[in-house]
Order: sequence, then C-alpha cells, then structure tokens
Amino acid sequence: MAIQNLQATQNSNQNGGAAKALAAKTVTQDDFLRLLITQLQNQDPLQPMDNQEFAAQLATFNSLSQLIEINDKLGAMQNGQGSMSQYNAASLIGKEISAAGNQIGLSSGAPANIGYQLSANAAKVVVTIFSSDGAIVRRIDAGARGAGAQTLLWDGKDGSGKAVRAGVYGFEITAVDGNGKKIASAGKLQGVVSGVKLDGAEPVLEVNGLDVPLSGVTAVRAAR
Repeated sequence: MAIQNLQATQNSNQNGGAAKALAAKTVTQDDFLRLLITQLQNQDPLQPMDNQEFAAQLATFNSLSQLIEINDKLGAMQNGQGSMSQYNAASLIGKEISAAGNQIGLSSGAPANIGYQLSANAAKVVVTIFSSDGAIVRRIDAGARGAGAQTLLWDGKDGSGKAVRAGVYGFEITAVDGNGKKIASAGKLQGVVSGVKLDGAEPVLEVNGLDVPLSGVTAVRAAR
C-alpha cells in the first residue's frame, strides 16, 4: 500500500511538473521585454550587441505589442456585437416576422397564416398540410395567385371540417401555370414573436411554438 502511495505521489509530481513546463513555454509581452533588458545589461562592453539584430528584436517586440492590442480590440468588438444582437432580438418581441421555412405553429382554437412565395403567376395553387408524422391533414385549393409573396389563412381544420390539435405542422406548395407547367415556389414561416432564447451562440426567436434563428429572419412588420 505504501509503495502504491509513493508511486501515485511521484506520478502527481511528474504531471504537475509537466503542466508547469507547458505553461512556462507561453511567452508574454513582459517576458520579451525582460529578455531585451537582460541582454542589454549583460552585453560585453567591448563587443556590444549588433545594431541590426537589436533593431530586429525591437521590431519583433513592437509587432507583438500591436498584435496583443488588436486581439483585445477584436474581443471587445465581438462582445459588443453579441450584446447588440441580443438587444435586436429582444426588440422583436410582439412583432410579426417572416423567415424561410415550411412549418406552421397552430395555436388551439386559432387560425394560422401560411406564407409562401411564387416565382411567376399561377393558374392554380394547392397547399397540402401535413402532421408531424407526415400524414396529410388537409389539401386547400388556393385558386389562381400572382407572382411574389402570398398568404393563405388556415382555419385549423382537417379535410372533414374537424378542428385539429394545436402543434407544429408542415406544408407543401404546388403551383402550375395555365399550361399545367409547374412553377417554383418556396414556403415562408410567419408569426408574432412571443419570446427570445439567448442561451446559445445566436439568439433564437419563439414564433407560434417554433424556434427561428435571428439570422433566418427575412422581414419584420408591426403585428396586425
């Protein structure tokens, strides 16, 4: 038992010595300055330090000082940008936002807006709503729609007219022109921001039960 304790103590001392040696390898600005002063104090008066070598070391010291200052300023700028980003996110609470996506957050007993974008005029648009497990909840014929941003109000009912439970649903847009040719479309997530999560690398907005990264927001407007 005594031998084991002795070995453990030796291992601990070795590990501690290695950690100190590793930490000692980090040269700071003060270390570099002390090195220059020591060289000047201990140089041979009959053979002083070469001027070019001393100038090169001073230039290196100056570069190190500037790099440290730049790093400090960049760190301060990054912290400031993070605070500004959090402030901007918090200011969106109560505002209606749009973001790319094909999900709907349905509240109990309330209709939901389905937003989408059409690349050209469509003779017919069909919106298919899916449950979280991929089952078709309802197909809505939106008729003819023009190019650009469009909104469809879903009453929260399935194909049989029965109200569905609150939650997150997906949707798909199918649009064709007068010749039956498919038109490119993209879904848009729309809703009022009810809260903000600030515990991650980027602020996340809470919109109808959905999480929307701040960077994904494409439009902001006053809530209707």
